[in-house]
Amino acid sequence: MNMNKHEFKLPESIAWHFSTVLRVRISDINFAGHLAHDRVVSLLHEARARLFQSHDWTELNVAGASIIVADLHVRYLHEAFFGEELRIDIAIINLRNRSCDIIYRVSRPADGITLAEASTGVVFFDYTARKSTAIPETFRACFTD
Repeated sequence: MNMNKHEFKLPESIAWHFSTVLRVRISDINFAGHLAHDRVVSLLHEARARLFQSHDWTELNVAGASIIVADLHVRYLHEAFFGEELRIDIAIINLRNRSCDIIYRVSRPADGITLAEASTGVVFFDYTARKSTAIPETFRACFTD
């Protein structure tokens, strides 16, 4: 069986736009006793929602447009355990006409080890018309370095 491995690495130089700290809950732990892979995705979602909230946005109203996640890549590097604090850094990159990439670094502040790196491809979306829409200029201005 040939299983292709998708390579994903964060860009070399990143200007992080937002950081938040979350604690690993007992419900985040899997049968092996560490943070479950699917719960990492939920933590990324929580961090993204907190980023939007810091700008008084929601995923249904990001400066006047909604978003839809088009793709997700996660690279798991180290384990995390119940009760540990995790720092999630977020940057918005590759702003195009209707989409961008949101990248994440999950680390453990106690020792600085990076536990996971991830990216979500986000498309700005009009749920009423059921089609993509342009990135709002307010959003673009917040994340253009």
